[in-house]
Amino acid sequence: MLGRFFGRLTGGNWRPPAEELAFAAAAGFDTVQIRSDRAGGLEDELGVAPDELGALFDDAGLEPVLEMLVRHEGEPGAFSRALRVNLGAIEEIGFLRVHIHPVGPAVAAPVLAADLADAVAVAQETELIFAVEHNAPGHRILVEPDEVEALLDAVPALGLVWDVNHTSAEDVPRFLALQERFTLVHVSDTPLPETNHHLPLGRGNVDFSILREIDDVPAILEIGGLPISGGPGFDTDDALLDSRDRLDSIWPIRDLTSPRLD
Repeated sequence: MLGRFFGRLTGGNWRPPAEELAFAAAAGFDTVQIRSDRAGGLEDELGVAPDELGALFDDAGLEPVLEMLVRHEGEPGAFSRALRVNLGAIEEIGFLRVHIHPVGPAVAAPVLAADLADAVAVAQETELIFAVEHNAPGHRILVEPDEVEALLDAVPALGLVWDVNHTSAEDVPRFLALQERFTLVHVSDTPLPETNHHLPLGRGNVDFSILREIDDVPAILEIGGLPISGGPGFDTDDALLDSRDRLDSIWPIRDLTSPRLD
């Protein structure tokens, strides 16, 4: 697997999947990230049956990546349940890399760790590369670097999706120190010190040269879609291509044939 990934933030941002994947393949991307906001709701969100979508990915020669947005209300087992509900679609579409993006109120660290450990066990049954994504300041769950560090210590088989646009400049060194656990890096711009704008590269002030310190981790361009960044209108083909070119000029394409976590 070579090069860069890109992600439309939600199914609602897509053209028909066949057209979206044709664009990705023709533009030289390697995969498309799909985000599921409702466990078991991928077909409704994307408007295509999982087996049909899997065939489209195969025909385009692209790898699908899944982000599962899961709201946790403090009740144990939320993550493993959401993963199990999606396992049928995960298999039919052909996902290898799956990560959970937790949202909701603050959850006690032992509960969060236990739930993610259970989800890791489910992922290992199906040989998925599984991770959790941290949140930007302003959220209430898995935001601070010490929370992330403690969670990774508590769940040794858990990977981390590092989102550059979720990260305050002063916290970058601590996240870079965790790169052995990275399964993906989400890349977009933001007007620091504000975070989480998901802007095309060059429209904020993130120093993307920090990415040169990372070896052999796939990057997903995750731009547009949020009201604060202008909504889906910023998630254009031209913006993706320009951001890809900017990223490649800073962090050149490398051979990424070896997954980070087995």
